[in-house]
This record gives sequence, structure tokens and C-alpha cells, in this order.
Amino acid sequence: MSIQNLETKTDAMPLKEFSEFLTEELGAIRTILDSKSADYSTDADKLANFKLQARMDGISPIEALRGNWLKHRASIVQGLNELEQGKVRPLEWWQEKLRDDRNYNILLHALIQASYFGKTREE
Repeated sequence: MSIQNLETKTDAMPLKEFSEFLTEELGAIRTILDSKSADYSTDADKLANFKLQARMDGISPIEALRGNWLKHRASIVQGLNELEQGKVRPLEWWQEKLRDDRNYNILLHALIQASYFGKTREE
């Protein structure tokens, strides 16, 4: 992906525009989580991949998730450092990285609830 030098835009985001943005992002998050299920989970356990990684490495499932998540976070930090230098990656790059980051937060939340509280949602 190419990196562009762009000036920072200071346009406001009206509440209606933010609401539309949020609706789009929430839909994208669900789509991504659903589409990756075939590769990273089983029908019986959305968190199966982290548990398998944990057994393979002799670590906890949370540590397995953290390792994957940190890889994404390191990439985001690199992108932020580039922004500070006046280089801007394409919007698609940011969307992918930030959506993956949010998805790891959701997966961590589910893993903590399932592992420590024996449930997958608040009752």
C-alpha cells in the first residue's frame, strides 16, 4: 500500500454523520467476525483457535490472544508514527487495522467472560 503525504483535515463530524459511521463500523465488525469463523473457530467454540494456540505453546488462551493482538497493535503504532512524520496510509489500511483491533477487544471480552465467569453475556 502506498503512503501519501496529506495535510491534516480539521473538518467536524456532525452527530448524524458519526451515527452513520458507527452503524457502518458495527456492521463491518460483525461481517469480519462472522467471515473469519470458518478459519479460526469451530461451530461449537468461537474461541477454539486461541485455545489450540495456548495448548501448542503451553500458555493460556488469553496469552495466545494477546500475542495475535499485539501484532496488530504494533502495526497501528507504526502507522501512527508515520502520521506524526506527515505520512498518511490509505483509509482502507486504517479501516482494516482498526477493525481488527476492535475485534480483538470483542474476542478478549468473550474469552474473559467464558473463562472466568462461565457465561458469554450478562444475565
